[in-house]
Amino acid sequence: MASAKLPSDLAFAVAAAVYPLLRHILTGSKPSLGRLVAVNKATSAVHSSLTTILAAYFLYRYRIQHQGAPPASAKESLIARQGAAAEVSRYPDDSHNPAIQTRSSLGNIITAFECGYLLQDIFALLWEARLRSHMVGSNNDQTLLRMILSHADKTLLTHHVGIGIALLVLQHYIHGGRERGIHIIVQLVLMNSSTPLLNLRWWLRTYHPGMRLLCLASDLAFATAFYLARIRLVEWVVRDYGRAHGRDSAWKTYWEDMRLPCQLGTGALYIANAGWWSILVSGIMQRLVRDLRWS
Repeated sequence: MASAKLPSDLAFAVAAAVYPLLRHILTGSKPSLGRLVAVNKATSAVHSSLTTILAAYFLYRYRIQHQGAPPASAKESLIARQGAAAEVSRYPDDSHNPAIQTRSSLGNIITAFECGYLLQDIFALLWEARLRSHMVGSNNDQTLLRMILSHADKTLLTHHVGIGIALLVLQHYIHGGRERGIHIIVQLVLMNSSTPLLNLRWWLRTYHPGMRLLCLASDLAFATAFYLARIRLVEWVVRDYGRAHGRDSAWKTYWEDMRLPCQLGTGALYIANAGWWSILVSGIMQRLVRDLRWS
């Protein structure tokens, strides 16, 4: 068991150690805030591109391995629903659903690598907050919580802490040989595919604000990528889960097949991403109107 989990442990260690080493090489021991932020953005773009490629390869292999295996039919799902136990009668049987039961050393490696990156990036974000507090002349003796509330990117930090803890819990299950849903988790890693465009957009607006057409193009490209990678992707994941039970609709799968905790988590993710996308598009439209007025 220990040897089987060694690759994922190694992936976690590599991400947790190599990224900080590269950051130190590129910034030095006493970087400026601007330098540190730029290197962190570049690291984020590289990591998200790498994990997107790995996740796409994993899903390609998964599709090849399962394309000849017919999914559970609607009749089998109906039989499962009609069992004597209330749980069986209410929900479909996932004991043969590949979206839940598939195990993969590559999938475990991807999740461990992502976990290691997120945990080390939390410290990078706190370092940014510390430098930012020094720039505005804050008291060096202020508590960590006060520094975070005053100077950290709280949205990104909350994201990293939440996802990082969840992936740490997953690593515990992987070590016990009890992991489930690796296929779905790797599908969600594809959300990283929009991050390089996010960082490109930041780079253009920070260093080349006068290039309005390129800034607008990056806005539209990121808004499109965000919609596909963080909203439509959730629908795809739910629909992919439902296919094993004879479903073709993500919405029917969500309302009729998914258990309440899964409904709450999936719904919260979908609503949060849709909300952020709405704010993003609203901001783009406001800037576009403002630029047109000034031109």
